[in-house]
Amino acid sequence: MPTCQDCRFYTAIDEIKGECFSLGFEVHGKTDSKKCPERAFRPNKGHKSKKSGAHSY
Repeated sequence: MPTCQDCRFYTAIDEIKGECFSLGFEVHGKTDSKKCPERAFRPNKGHKSKKSGAHSY
C-alpha cells in the first residue's frame, strides 16, 4: 500500500513526519494513502507497486 511518503506532495521533515503540500500541515509519513483527507494522493514519478511484479528493461 502506498503511504504519504510516496506522494509527490509530501516533503519530509524528519523520519516520522512531513508536510503535505495540499493540506498545508504536518502528516505522518506512514499514513495509508487511502486515508488522505483531501483525497489528493498522487504517486511520485517512478513509484512502482511491489505487487505489480513488472520489470523495466
